[in-house]
Amino acid sequence: MIRHDYTFAPPHRMTLSRPSASEKLLADVSAQGISVAWSFQTPAGDVPLTWTNHAKDVTMYYGMYLDGEELTFTKWYRHESGAPYLFAETEKENFKMTVSAIACKTGVIIKTESESFGDLKRKLHLQLSHTNGWVISNQGWIDGKNNHVLLKMNGGRADRILAVGKGADDYVMYGLSGGTGEVPMANVKYGVKPHSMKKITSLFVLEPNQKKIGYYIIPYEKYFAEISSVEEIDCEIEMAEALTEWVALLDRGTKFTIGDSDVLHGYRACLADLFVMREKIGDCTGVCCGTDFYRSANSGEPLETEILFDTLGYGEEALADYPMYLNVEEENGSWICSKGWEHEIWGVVYNKANAVMTHYFLTEDRAFLEKYYEKMYRSTLFHDRSRLATKQSAVKGERGLLPRGMGDCGMMNGADYYGVFYSINCQALAADRLTLEAAEILGKTEDVIALRKMYERAKDDLLLSIRENAVREDGYIRMPSVVTAPPTCLYGSLFGFWPAEILEKEDPIIAGTLQYTESRSISEGGLPMGTGWMKDGLWVAMALGCLARTYLRMGLYEKARAYLYPTLNHASPFVTYCEERGWEKNSERISGDKQHLWTPLSVCQYMVDAVYLSFTGENHLLAGICPEWLENGALFAVENLKTPFGNMTLSIQKETEAYCFSVETERPMTGKTVLHIPCAEGDQEQVLDVEGKTKLMVCVPF
Repeated sequence: MIRHDYTFAPPHRMTLSRPSASEKLLADVSAQGISVAWSFQTPAGDVPLTWTNHAKDVTMYYGMYLDGEELTFTKWYRHESGAPYLFAETEKENFKMTVSAIACKTGVIIKTESESFGDLKRKLHLQLSHTNGWVISNQGWIDGKNNHVLLKMNGGRADRILAVGKGADDYVMYGLSGGTGEVPMANVKYGVKPHSMKKITSLFVLEPNQKKIGYYIIPYEKYFAEISSVEEIDCEIEMAEALTEWVALLDRGTKFTIGDSDVLHGYRACLADLFVMREKIGDCTGVCCGTDFYRSANSGEPLETEILFDTLGYGEEALADYPMYLNVEEENGSWICSKGWEHEIWGVVYNKANAVMTHYFLTEDRAFLEKYYEKMYRSTLFHDRSRLATKQSAVKGERGLLPRGMGDCGMMNGADYYGVFYSINCQALAADRLTLEAAEILGKTEDVIALRKMYERAKDDLLLSIRENAVREDGYIRMPSVVTAPPTCLYGSLFGFWPAEILEKEDPIIAGTLQYTESRSISEGGLPMGTGWMKDGLWVAMALGCLARTYLRMGLYEKARAYLYPTLNHASPFVTYCEERGWEKNSERISGDKQHLWTPLSVCQYMVDAVYLSFTGENHLLAGICPEWLENGALFAVENLKTPFGNMTLSIQKETEAYCFSVETERPMTGKTVLHIPCAEGDQEQVLDVEGKTKLMVCVPF
């Protein structure tokens, strides 16, 4: 059961957006109320792959008062479907209220349902306050009629509608003190400080045992001349249509059936947030790293998200987005965008090469591979020239490696952000191996000879440097972040095993790194610390995105599974994640975006790897699913997962004396295929005879 025991301190953010839309509203919920913010600027005006910070044009605050006393929320949560649909509840003696909000066709709609009990007549005031505007936003202050309307007034077109109230008994100008709703401007005597009228105050009078519903509509782009079109919308219909749109999108991809509803909800919420962060960027579409400070794209986790889309049945979206990341190429053959965020972060080239190869294996689209092979080839030539240029380096450990580059992810070269980092050298080498594989597939005989020579030379130099500079302490050795500098974070410390595949899991450097991670740096909540910028903090994404993905490939399935529930338990009640945070419960130490891409990506990617994993030519089925998902005869099933054998549908269920398993693919499976059955007393493995078959059913006794 997921209890969010280790969530970070409020406020907790849910970004309200339609799928892949540019209009996004940041809703930050705490006990006191809801802060909302958005920007009229979007990445649609940016140069793709550059990091641009979009200042919030509008900030507002939603507060609530019952009989003159402030109300506070007692809980908040996400819609059961996983859609980005916000709910928050408050309750007092003989009174309860639920606030919900979702991005709709016209704009974001905030709905309030209140109910009184007993014999008392109650007065409920809801206030939506414009917190960064000038001295006036409420149009009713001027015209005496539109007390339910806030306008921009300054910092843009003055007549742009910020919010419209709907459904209240009255909209009072003096807030909790009452008032008639009439314009008091004429009664303000000379010399008296004027009121700052930047809020809508909605008054609801509840008779005993009465229910009332009201709304605030925050339109995307409407102006005062269009006020009637906003007032006349049917909020219930728009909210229902918005939910239907999200559910249809989530249901269109790969379908999971999981006995633990909390895990299924977590997966669907994370998948939805990947589409929250997808939008138009310049003249392209792509995925942003966050929804606020990091609302821009690079070829790191955004491109990993596109690969995941391709795998989960959203190939149309992935194919539309790939050009933003893959069409970039420098004159010297470098495949990173030197004009953008990924400037000299050499490792992201692995994501580019992996995207090309994954799409080819999923679709058998040879033309796609042909198109991008040339960029892969020129990238490897660039790497080879760059490595040859360091062969005479004065620093022995840097010889034959890529030159100084940005490490990111918490890796530092002492006090320097730039250095010769092992993780990015491992990633770049993995990219070069994929170039060699592509050349072999395409029958580029001459290229294969040259590429193999480059790859072997680079691998030998990297291995030599890693072994010469490994950290030795407490009787074991491990890989540092950078040549000739003290180790910093743990990010990328296992890349030598995967994706580089140049160190075996039994290698003392890999084994030592695992020993260090497991024995010294696991938090009270069960996650590895020191994986990013915060020395003793948590970059929650790394538990699944780096360690669990590697453990599955090492055959350490229990270790991989052990990170799933703690990761979900560290989410906010909205199943959203900040970038980095302190390790402790309700930590107030938060770094980066309050809603960041990498963790929801890692949750979704783990679910894919848990079901189907191809590594070193072997197929592994169900290696990462949890034993409890099969308890009491519960069905675990996956429909239409994209694999190199086409759509895969499989299921497993524990019956009276055996586990009954079935799998079906569009094309016959090839190679060694292993079925993994997780059991509390130890996993079972069964090698399946799949050669030439598209359907298979087996029963494995327990």
